[in-house]
Amino acid sequence: MRQFPSPPASSTSATCPTAVDLEPACMDTLSFAPRLIIWAARQWWEDRGAVTGSRAMIAQAFTLARCGGSDEAFDELMLMALHGACRHLNFGSHHRHLGTDELALLRVISAFQDDAVIGGETALESWLPPATARLACDSALTLARRLGRAGLYMHPRLRN
Repeated sequence: MRQFPSPPASSTSATCPTAVDLEPACMDTLSFAPRLIIWAARQWWEDRGAVTGSRAMIAQAFTLARCGGSDEAFDELMLMALHGACRHLNFGSHHRHLGTDELALLRVISAFQDDAVIGGETALESWLPPATARLACDSALTLARRLGRAGLYMHPRLRN
């Protein structure tokens, strides 16, 4: 049975390094928000967003994290990555460490949370052709804003 992500036991948002800071990053070092996103991406990618599988579980996880409705924007973003990617994407085969595509996903959300639209679009272009990346910006921006309203930031130390 798959488990929901849990916050690291001994770290705080102010001192915990984020995936944007670490390359390669380890799941154990992430604060709750980036860990939630990576967990959701791995679950989604495993069954390609099956409605009765990962989508339902991800929706429940986002609701429990006080950002219900974020799953819709997340699902749209992942669908664009799945069907529009210009190369094979890899989510989940890294286990404890984050892969390049997982780090890129965190950079996308982080950029949009920092209102750096160009940075977010550029990060999306590491997966998608430019026209598709522009379309994916809407989903990524919606996701970033909903996470932010719930206090879930990819750079928690900057929001204290």
